[in-house]
Amino acid sequence: MQQNQHADRKEQLQQDGPVMIRGERIILRPMEEQDTENIIKWRNSPRVRSCFIYREDFTPEGHRRWTDTMIRKGLALQFILCEKEGGRPVGSVYLRDIDREKKEAEYGIFIGEEEAVGRGWGSEAARLAVDYAFEQMGMERVFLRVFTDNIPAVKSYERAGFVRDGILKDVECSDGEKKDMLLMSVSREKEKLVSFVIPCYRSEQTLSGVVAEIKTAMGLLQKEGKKYDYEIILVNDCSPDDTFFVIRGLCREDERIKGINLAKNFGQHAALMAGFQFVKGDITVCLDDDGQTPADEVGKLLAAIEEGLDVVYAKYQHKRHSLFRNFGTYMNEEMARVMLGKPKELYVSSYFAARRFVIEDMKRYTNAYPYVIGLVLRAAGRVGNVSVAHREREVGASGYTFGKLLGLWFNGFTAFSVKPLRIATAIGCTCSAAGFLYGIYTVIKKWVNPHVPLGFSSLMAATVFMGGMTMMLLGLVGEYVGRMYISMNNSPQYVIREMINEEINEDIHKKQIS
Repeated sequence: MQQNQHADRKEQLQQDGPVMIRGERIILRPMEEQDTENIIKWRNSPRVRSCFIYREDFTPEGHRRWTDTMIRKGLALQFILCEKEGGRPVGSVYLRDIDREKKEAEYGIFIGEEEAVGRGWGSEAARLAVDYAFEQMGMERVFLRVFTDNIPAVKSYERAGFVRDGILKDVECSDGEKKDMLLMSVSREKEKLVSFVIPCYRSEQTLSGVVAEIKTAMGLLQKEGKKYDYEIILVNDCSPDDTFFVIRGLCREDERIKGINLAKNFGQHAALMAGFQFVKGDITVCLDDDGQTPADEVGKLLAAIEEGLDVVYAKYQHKRHSLFRNFGTYMNEEMARVMLGKPKELYVSSYFAARRFVIEDMKRYTNAYPYVIGLVLRAAGRVGNVSVAHREREVGASGYTFGKLLGLWFNGFTAFSVKPLRIATAIGCTCSAAGFLYGIYTVIKKWVNPHVPLGFSSLMAATVFMGGMTMMLLGLVGEYVGRMYISMNNSPQYVIREMINEEINEDIHKKQIS
């Protein structure tokens, strides 16, 4: 549909020629035959001539040749730059070497009237011409060449959105002078795909509302001129209620929604990893299925990503979780800070957005104990927060029990940190040193006072203490060894029972069983 509209615009453009373009302070109107005298006058002025490679006298014959070989053949468009008030012509703007297959063209401008120089009209003219090339001609890229010593022109182009691509060294002009030229370009902003990944568990009553809120939020962003499309991936973590029945209905209504049904309950982080395998977006947003994470504020996360962050977490000013869940979150934060090196000022939550390269790196982790926070911290350097509201839970209770939280903490510090082993080493060294010192103390005490009785209770206390420490540290080491064994035994992160609006390719099938 969009390609047909571009084709219609191109055909109309070739038949009717360019249209008048109105800006805030200037107008770009199509060049006419009576503009020849002005163009020749402007083009031959010393200031304008010094900005071109071709510096010979510009003649009516040369202008006629340009018109016949370039403009009438559709290889170039030329406009006259006029003051908006009064319509006085002051210069010319053109798009040349128009390549409709590559969808690119070269931009050029010369302002002939001296009093029009330095008023910002060049930047506005460039923006208007580029918008025209993108919206009316269907171009994807507009480029230009400018001498490196023409600093005002370079700054003008940068204000219009052009970026520096490279330098052409020692370009020879027609008068023999050699100068460096700067290559600059601006590309059409392409529509970015945002992938929403939502792990689902006991959310049959809330999931439809979350999906509807995402659709509304993305629609508002599109109305604001933000070029975003989206897809939604719903991962049912073997919920005992009718959550997957709801997912099936949502997928039937909208092909942009994909449903994944896991064969058993693998946990929230494993469900996220399953969803990551199917994302196609430039940006991935993860949020909860219970409506407590405000999908209508996703624009804040996307804006932070556009500003340069690799990952951005939503930060709640006032959390609406239960006291138990808040305690679990606090312990998770502290564990991530101490064990994983999370910056103290960084707040992590289940509502976050990440660039595609971060997700691609996370997908490389195929072991049975995924911990998303650890995967993010090891892949991304630019991580930040944006403040959002946190809502009360309307239906049901949190699916996290104390056992699940404990398992999550173990995943974090055993899968991504060796600090517990180093702490165990330190404790062992401390206990050994304490025992050695206590032995010396006992010998000295007995030597000083031979009648001091040897204490059975102190001996038993020391034995029980050392035995307990030994068993605890052996258990910690065993936890590491056991997880290594399970990982080597190819225990899966997740197993997909069924998918809707998506097919499981062979690579993803291998990841389930590797």
